[in-house]
Amino acid sequence: MKSIKYIITCCAVLSLLMVGCSNPESDSTTKSQSNTQDFEPEYVGGYPTNETVEAMFEEYDFQAAVQFYVWGYAYLNNLGMHKACAALGGDERSFYSFDKRVGPQHQIMTANTMVVYTWSRIIDLSKGPVVMDIPAGVRGHMYDMSSRAFQDVGDVGPDKGKGGKYLVVNADFDGVVPNGYHLVRNPYSNTIIIGVRTFPVAGNVEAAVDVAKQIKWHYLAETADPPTNDFVSIGTNAFSQEWPRDEQAFEWLAEAFNIDKVPASGLAHMGNMRRLGIEAGKPFNPDERAKRILKRAAKTAEAMVLTMSYADRVTENTYDDRQYGPIFTSENPTFYAENYEEVEGRVSQGHMLIANVAIRIPSTPGTGGFYCSTFTDADGNFLLGENTYQLRIPAEVPVKQFWQVPVYAATTRSMIKNEQGKFALGGMDDLKKEADGSVIVYFGPKAPDGYEKNWIQTNPGEGWFTLPRLFAPLEPIIDKTWRWNDIEKVK
Repeated sequence: MKSIKYIITCCAVLSLLMVGCSNPESDSTTKSQSNTQDFEPEYVGGYPTNETVEAMFEEYDFQAAVQFYVWGYAYLNNLGMHKACAALGGDERSFYSFDKRVGPQHQIMTANTMVVYTWSRIIDLSKGPVVMDIPAGVRGHMYDMSSRAFQDVGDVGPDKGKGGKYLVVNADFDGVVPNGYHLVRNPYSNTIIIGVRTFPVAGNVEAAVDVAKQIKWHYLAETADPPTNDFVSIGTNAFSQEWPRDEQAFEWLAEAFNIDKVPASGLAHMGNMRRLGIEAGKPFNPDERAKRILKRAAKTAEAMVLTMSYADRVTENTYDDRQYGPIFTSENPTFYAENYEEVEGRVSQGHMLIANVAIRIPSTPGTGGFYCSTFTDADGNFLLGENTYQLRIPAEVPVKQFWQVPVYAATTRSMIKNEQGKFALGGMDDLKKEADGSVIVYFGPKAPDGYEKNWIQTNPGEGWFTLPRLFAPLEPIIDKTWRWNDIEKVK
């Protein structure tokens, strides 16, 4: 449960977070045609008047478009990744690797600088069963265009980190499964995306990249002579996973359902959207009225997305007395509960994260990681770049490996860009320590005297947040007797 101040503050800073997201017009004519908040319906003999009919259909289509944008938000995230990879070259069978570690020039949602990420493009499962050849020494996840995760691989999958072959099929598959495969069925979609992490041991990034290069995929029918999979290096090149945050988003959503089938939970949405130019398997074709409605709907829906993301009302905080929350906003990796679909949780997660995991595995002492996030200070107010804040980290953090505190920009959800050129601090850095062994990390426009090594520069006018990580946490972290302190504003 978020604090009252936290929820209220969202409204005050929402306009800040939306900078660059859309360019809404303030056309009074459009408002009068579309806004029925103060409209009083009129009837003659029980029938709606012509003016009421026009106003009600206008409002219905507007509301339908808003809900479709929100429901389909995860598709935008994954199309953004697909298109960003395709822009680098390669083909539909290529893998794309952040082989020089992720940096501020890479706009990718809340990435970790300590691992090597490798992704496929969107793979078309409707062409037949897919063989996924996973090497030893990776951690990966299969999910579809709607971010519904259906299989983990590597050390968190059935191959237990030793590598193995997976046969991925869709809901319609009724063929024979050859021996030697882990069978995976995607019941929701005709698409697969796989993302894997490989781990630089003792900082050896090249060795981690070599492991990633061993991942392969092909269609089962090609097993006798499988095509090659190119490996595209992202390196230090600029990269942006970002997707449209205005009316162009509807064009992308139309494209999504030219690639994939419509899930059962989307049929009602698509029934409404056909009146606004979106039909599965057909070109995006809105008329002028539809364009007007979609433009206003995108503005409203984007504000809803930002509210759901930064003032999450779905999940409980990680601790009962701190501002931190979980990074996964739904315990169900498909977002389907017994009697409902968790739309808000999928939106919030889709705005902040790339990829999804099939099994929410609790950390065990000395392995994995413990992650959480916060957008607010100890008083429940959003973190803003013009202020100076401090985070006190106690001495002897109970981890087998190390801790890290990265800083992300609220508008991009990617690593902050600043003149300092630093975007994360951690237990492996040479930091100034207090007399009791604790470390104080500072965030703000200028470094406090004597704490230049412990400072990350933030930008006035820009919101920021952190997703602190504890690598190989020990019992006190897992049972929450050790907790991250809140970030405090320096007054």
